Amino acid sequence: MKTFKVFVPVFLLLVIVTSCLTSDIISAESISDKVLRLHILANSDSTEDQNIKLGLKNYFLDNTKELFSGKTIEENIAIAENSKEQIENICNNYLKSYGKTAFVTIEKEFFKTRVYDDFTLPAGVYNSIKITIDEGKGHNWWCIVFPSVCLNACSETMNEYLTDDEMELVTSGYTPKFKIIEIYEKLKDRLN
Repeated sequence: MKTFKVFVPVFLLLVIVTSCLTSDIISAESISDKVLRLHILANSDSTEDQNIKLGLKNYFLDNTKELFSGKTIEENIAIAENSKEQIENICNNYLKSYGKTAFVTIEKEFFKTRVYDDFTLPAGVYNSIKITIDEGKGHNWWCIVFPSVCLNACSETMNEYLTDDEMELVTSGYTPKFKIIEIYEKLKDRLN
């Protein structure tokens, strides 16, 4: 009976909060369907491995500017899948002088809320190009390949692909609702 007394208020609070944030949750899920993220995992947290990761990031972005030229998320995911070997070769070309190798996957993965300079990307399951350097046990780095926010300002590029409600969510700055969305998305991801 004691469990019931605790469960009911917690459940009701969850229902109320979720219903208040339904439009934000829908916008967050819609955003995650429209974005292709680049995720690079360093071999370790050593200074050398972190510097190699950042060097690879720059090398990757310099050498793939023309690659992701699709006009839609679907086209760019297909480009990534069809160019996986080329992407891996680009990465390994950079890493060979360090005695490291990269493994590339194109997958859907959960990302926490990420605050950038001029926008906040809500937590969710995003399409990603995941580059793992050797053991991939170090801190990671990520950006958005499509729309091309890695190289452009958010307002210039994201505005072309997101609705007004979605743009309002990402440019409103970090608020507690992002943490609630993150908890919701994390629970949803674990249940799937």
